Amino acid sequence: MIQRTKYFIGFLVNNLLLLFGIAMVVSGLVLQLGFHIGSAPGNHGRKIASHTENAVQVREINPETTVWGVYYKAWATTHKTVIVSFSLLMVYHFAIHWKWYKGVITKHLIGKNKQVMILSVFYIMVAITGIISWFIDLSGSSSFIRIGFMEVHDKLAIVLIIYLLLHVVKGVKWFSKICCLEYYFYPERK
Repeated sequence: MIQRTKYFIGFLVNNLLLLFGIAMVVSGLVLQLGFHIGSAPGNHGRKIASHTENAVQVREINPETTVWGVYYKAWATTHKTVIVSFSLLMVYHFAIHWKWYKGVITKHLIGKNKQVMILSVFYIMVAITGIISWFIDLSGSSSFIRIGFMEVHDKLAIVLIIYLLLHVVKGVKWFSKICCLEYYFYPERK
């Protein structure tokens, strides 16, 4: 019974990671392409006095702009909510695979597992730069520093998306197995 529960939790977590991963990518791309890049600069006809002001002004978001009928604030809240959920699932995922990570590192098998290791490093870097940017915003500190972290976050996230897609494509065979609950409930039939 414990084994079946363990398999079911693994099944559930992996599928939730896939679902939240898709939501994270879509909401992040909407924010980046629909609002940050696709939105007109926020200087609204004012003359920009310095390079610093220019960097801040370009990141202003018009609160009346929508993408697919949804305002920026709702997209940003969705993105943050999905990221928190995804991150909690990733903590669990890292924890249950900790032996594997430890083995790969201690046995010098990083070369054979390059894709997963790079994916893991990029996920951590994207998470850290996003969290720092979020805390800077909450603290009311310099928006110029926050913009720097957001720019790094956005660029790293593009690479992360590529590695996430590669990881999912590589795991299609595994996903097809786990989609059949019989695999989890009757592991002796593998």
